[in-house]
Amino acid sequence: METWLQRIFLVLCLAPVWAGAQQVTPDIERTIINEDVLDSENWLLGVRAGVLSIEDFGSSALGALQLSYQINEDFYLSAEYAFAKAGRTSFEELSGAAPLLTDEQRKWQYYGAHVGYMLLPGEVFLTRDFALNSGLALFAGGGNVDFAGDKVFALHLGSQFRLYATDWLAVELTFSDYIFETTILARSKTTHNLSLSLGLALYF
Repeated sequence: METWLQRIFLVLCLAPVWAGAQQVTPDIERTIINEDVLDSENWLLGVRAGVLSIEDFGSSALGALQLSYQINEDFYLSAEYAFAKAGRTSFEELSGAAPLLTDEQRKWQYYGAHVGYMLLPGEVFLTRDFALNSGLALFAGGGNVDFAGDKVFALHLGSQFRLYATDWLAVELTFSDYIFETTILARSKTTHNLSLSLGLALYF
């Protein structure tokens, strides 16, 4: 009787050892990922170039400078200067009449500020094994537009997609709308001036 009890006791004691010896080792090797850490600098200087559609005046080349301060992980504050040169209206093209604006008056300039909110931080896989950090932000603000001899207030709304090439350099794709009142064509109306630009941003 004692022999059987001893055998049962021995089996119960050795069962966990046998179970551990029979565990299956996975064939998939663990991949070690090294994630870049962004610099702690809060200032960002951006330079962009793109296209601006000035309502009634066609599309023009756009240049922009942006200086931003990262308040925290979610919000940032930016000052921006943008410039372009308006083309001819369809009326000028079709009628052959005298130009409505001089070359100096066709210069379009915007300077203002906006607040941005980082809506969707994430990463973009460029290849199967290579990814870059990214972020999609929305922003809203205002400033002044100097165009056709007038200086008027403009509402500035848009979105910005940022791809971090390194821990101090980012590529930015910005879509925005400059909304302001104009009386150029002898009547007052609200114009929407859409822009799309691509640029680089440097953290410092």
